[in-house]
Amino acid sequence: MLRVTLWIIVALICSTHLQLVHHVNADDIDPISGIESNDGPANLAEGKRLFEVERYDDAIPYFWKAVIAQANTNEYDLNDAYQPFMECFMKQGNLIDGYLWVARQSLHRGQMNIAKVFNTRALGVDPENLEALEMQSVIQSRDISGLKLSEDKHSNDDMTLNVEDAKKYYAEGTEHFELKNFGLAAKSFDKACPLATQYSGLNVACTNAVYCRTNILDWGDYGEQFKIDMDTITTITQSEVAKLRSVDPDGTIKWSAGTSVHPHMMLGYPVSTLLKRYVSESYAAMDEPHARYDQETLSMRDLPPDVPYDSALRRKSFAVDAVDPNFKIKVAFVASGFSSKAVLYLSQDIFRFTDTDNFEVHIFSVGAADNPDFIEGPMRGVDWRERVKANVDFFHDVEHLKDQHVELARMIHDLNIHILIEWDGYARQGKRAQGLFALHPAPILILHQEYLGTTGAQYIDYIITDRITSPEHLEDFNTEKFMYMPNHFFSKGHAVQAEVKDPTYDFEPMQTPYALGTGSPQENRCLSPVDVGPEEVSFVYCNYNKFLKMNPETVLSWFKILSEVPDSILCLLENPAEGVPNLLEFIEDANDDLVGRIHFLKWQANPFDHQMRNQDFCNVVLDSYPYNGHTTAQDALYGGVPIVTRSDGDDMASRVTTSANTVLGLEQLNAYDGPAQYEEIAIRLGTNTMMFSMIRARLIDACLMRNPMHPYWDVERYVKNMETLFTMAWEIYLSGKAKRHLYLSADEGKPTQEEMGNDEL
Repeated sequence: MLRVTLWIIVALICSTHLQLVHHVNADDIDPISGIESNDGPANLAEGKRLFEVERYDDAIPYFWKAVIAQANTNEYDLNDAYQPFMECFMKQGNLIDGYLWVARQSLHRGQMNIAKVFNTRALGVDPENLEALEMQSVIQSRDISGLKLSEDKHSNDDMTLNVEDAKKYYAEGTEHFELKNFGLAAKSFDKACPLATQYSGLNVACTNAVYCRTNILDWGDYGEQFKIDMDTITTITQSEVAKLRSVDPDGTIKWSAGTSVHPHMMLGYPVSTLLKRYVSESYAAMDEPHARYDQETLSMRDLPPDVPYDSALRRKSFAVDAVDPNFKIKVAFVASGFSSKAVLYLSQDIFRFTDTDNFEVHIFSVGAADNPDFIEGPMRGVDWRERVKANVDFFHDVEHLKDQHVELARMIHDLNIHILIEWDGYARQGKRAQGLFALHPAPILILHQEYLGTTGAQYIDYIITDRITSPEHLEDFNTEKFMYMPNHFFSKGHAVQAEVKDPTYDFEPMQTPYALGTGSPQENRCLSPVDVGPEEVSFVYCNYNKFLKMNPETVLSWFKILSEVPDSILCLLENPAEGVPNLLEFIEDANDDLVGRIHFLKWQANPFDHQMRNQDFCNVVLDSYPYNGHTTAQDALYGGVPIVTRSDGDDMASRVTTSANTVLGLEQLNAYDGPAQYEEIAIRLGTNTMMFSMIRARLIDACLMRNPMHPYWDVERYVKNMETLFTMAWEIYLSGKAKRHLYLSADEGKPTQEEMGNDEL
């Protein structure tokens, strides 16, 4: 018999939700609640209502009945019921009761395998739990035909001895991953994953295998592997939260270790937003200790007594400094990406408009400059790093301090930096200044733009966002206070960069072979051969995001849109090319009639050329969800290409385009009711020429506005608004008052009296 692997266990967990229905008649009444089993949508709605008013115990049975009844309806997905069901327990800090609930109900219905799996998870949280121990005895006393490791030809002793083999497979997977050989990496990680049940440190092999598969769209037959993978992420993370997280009476959150899944991976997963916060929390807690871990001695270096810094102790001296009429607020940006990276493409221009009378700007670059050959070749001589140097007061090249976070913190502290901006977040793992912000080298710490989610850090003060992207009712998903920008929180310099081509209402004549800036999307056909697909292309949809932002639900929506818009095609970016065969296989399984209508563009190294291709190749962008296009979205919008987006998510990363469309006056492109409305909007655009032309013209009008520039594209106005918020945060710090959300009105970027509360600048 083959060794039982963890993904098989998870598959059974997932599939059993459907199997449960076959043990219950449609008119059964569940003994636990008296709620009718067969009315899944009604039970789900009632569960959500009770959840919203924090009546979690009352909501639990309704969500459970919705889980059971899901197989009888296509009105909602299984996870729509299962995730809030588990969150009811998590909100109350008793995840183990959720595991026991499922185990108990599975036992009641004769689902012995699943009862054992969930009861085992309960025992993993608390090995002494009396109910779990009693249930274990009951399970063992019955005829279990399912998952007994003793039935494997490998005994538990053999599996323990094979931990070293598993570590070897994990190292092998890591090597493949670093080379971007995602398929091979996933296979190696999968070989290590089965030992995770004996050696919890190998949970990361399971979660890394999932991430590798999402990068190349390896979703399995009809997306079944993707469902299993998402349940793997949820199950492992929930278990780790229960084991590793605690909250002191004073509200201090503590973690004994980090979760197995990385925060940046979580952005693209359609899983609980609360789980995403917990994952970020764990990494924030472990960020500084990990920076002190010595790989050679395999021990933790001691933290010097002068760090972390106490900002309250410096308040009086800073207040004295601020009285000086020549005083300037010192703002510093820390990043590894002061090179040809997306964050600099979007944000380099903010330094051109700094108020030099009131602000002094510092850069701390912990990353390397671009290769000169790359600058002279693909970038055609454009060097963003040099542009930043020319527009800031001080550019500190501190790459040598990247792995010396204490020394870097001392440098920032000794320079009396007042506000420190984090431009990496959890992106650029291994290249960023790990552990720096936990030492609080400046009194105000702010997250901006690169990582669009909470840091989970109790030491980060603010996150720059806006009221649509991060409405107040979602504040519990963040540990930071919101620093609300008007007119969208994203910085973008498209309208002021000479290399970026302005959109045009009309298209230049088509050229053969294709030349940048020529032809319409219908004519250029995503550069597909003329004998592929319809002879006359009616409409071109596109999505230029990395494949890891895609998932089966979204892609199936795209298929429906194509099916309803005759002779339309979909243009995607090969990113990475390894994923293309997997997507084509998924298309063949779902609707093989569409294979000839989905085409791929090669990666374009020059960002300006890539941006220009939007107008040439795309009528409308179909946004990804729950991880929107970010840089790619700004490129499309400034190419005059409207974006249809889902607006029903709670994640910051899922609401970026919703906010953009609202500011640009294109709110009718926001699907607040989910995938069905998303499809409906996209189909209308593809079939209603007048509607599409009107929306496209309105977008191009906004791009071309000058004197004044449209607020969405106005970098100078953006900088003034940001500086106003920085000043507000600084004044609050000097006053000793508690941090709070900071607001600006859309008019002149000034705070309204209501938004100011009792505080004044």
